[in-house]
Amino acid sequence: MTKIKILAILVIVFTVSSCSNSDDSCIESVWYEDSDKDGFGNSEVTQLSCTQPENFVSNSDDIDDTNATLNPNTVWQGSKITFTKEDNADWTQEANQDRITDNVWITRADYHGIFNIAVEDYYTRALNPPSDTQWAIGTTADIGSLTFQYWEDMKNSYPYPDSIVNQDLVVHLITDNIYIDIKFTAWSIYDNGGGFSYERSTKN
Repeated sequence: MTKIKILAILVIVFTVSSCSNSDDSCIESVWYEDSDKDGFGNSEVTQLSCTQPENFVSNSDDIDDTNATLNPNTVWQGSKITFTKEDNADWTQEANQDRITDNVWITRADYHGIFNIAVEDYYTRALNPPSDTQWAIGTTADIGSLTFQYWEDMKNSYPYPDSIVNQDLVVHLITDNIYIDIKFTAWSIYDNGGGFSYERSTKN
């Protein structure tokens, strides 16, 4: 009887030990390919595995898995905020500047176009304002196919200065290498005080 009990115990121990080391004990997770090695995965290429496969990550947040410079750190698709500079408002005051980063502060004087007051005192057409930015027509959803130009060159695609209102645009902050969805919702034309307003995306 004692031999039978010992044998039974050995069988139970062996079974538990075998199960703990078998594939049946593995809980598979979904992993996403990170071919550009930027730490963000491609939602369309996945693999089930108990452990992390090489060149795969646990998130599916990448913007373009063929380009390591296009990811949630550089392509802002977060919640939208609205910035407004009223007609005749003092553009030298922080409240009337959209300080997107340390390098780019967008504002506008009482007339003419927008400029980057972080590095420019006024709008000067010859300097391609806003300095340190380029612009494209479209959205960051199509980032790979957009054509970026200086502000004035892009704006000249429209017949009138206020024709940019309600158009989908993307601004590229060159030094920061950040792409932002932006849509102007108001633009005072001619010498009517330089007011403007837009909504733009924030960091994810």
